[in-house]
Amino acid sequence: MRASLLFINKSFWKSPFNVLFSFGIPAVFICASSLAWNLFGGTLSSVLVFPAVSYISIVFISLVVIPTIIFEYRTSNILRRIEDAGNKKISFIWAMGIFFTMLFLTNYFFNCAIGTLCMFNNIQINIMWETANYGAVVYTLILAIILCATIGITVGINAKSLIFIQVFGISFILISVFLSYWIAPVQLLTAEPQYNAIRFISYLWPLKYISNLFTQSWLQTYSFNIFHSSPFDFGSPYASSLWVVYPDDTHKTFFNILSVSDKIADIFVPIAWIALLGGVNYVFYKYQRRT
Repeated sequence: MRASLLFINKSFWKSPFNVLFSFGIPAVFICASSLAWNLFGGTLSSVLVFPAVSYISIVFISLVVIPTIIFEYRTSNILRRIEDAGNKKISFIWAMGIFFTMLFLTNYFFNCAIGTLCMFNNIQINIMWETANYGAVVYTLILAIILCATIGITVGINAKSLIFIQVFGISFILISVFLSYWIAPVQLLTAEPQYNAIRFISYLWPLKYISNLFTQSWLQTYSFNIFHSSPFDFGSPYASSLWVVYPDDTHKTFFNILSVSDKIADIFVPIAWIALLGGVNYVFYKYQRRT
């Protein structure tokens, strides 16, 4: 396995494409969103957007980098060459899992650090770090990695061209920018949920639930968590209020309420997506073996 890890590590860092989409673009995105809200969005809204955008590097790696690497390995028959050299295929697959898990974790906390630095003059970011529900953060992080990686693997093993992978990945990310609340806090988009079409459309999008879980996990303090509930507390909704302060000292309060049914969906819908995609991959694998 050590030889497989060294091979995967070397091939990853040799590609500027992999480095750009793993570190560069996600870092620029989280800097832009954090700074924009910190400068123009009021006193608290920059902190509110932080959890939802914190896992963007996981999405970029899963939807762009992993499918590309899988496609390249498929077309170059890497696994067959590994078996011909006397190495086990399963060992190489485990090595890939270990490498990308470490890459996911490194990127997530790297982007958290960048977002925090961009909001250094906002005292709420320090309070957020001190009061976060880290058990829920870790659970959500694991769920996000598994869900996003499953989507990326599904694309990589079934795609017929690199162009399709790139178009699909970028399109998925652009849609997620809006439906997963990466550019605006959930509170601002769902202030009046009975009239907000984006809120209802977002229920069809798997990453929306991950954003909700990260929001509930990180924002556990002050007005961010009125009912003092955790993501796993199905007896109480999650409610936040947002005070947006304008230059003329006027203010407006927005409310976001995640009902008990919303919280249940946040926990179980991503798991359902993972099971569904896993079943699809298994069926395709069986079909390819028969043919």
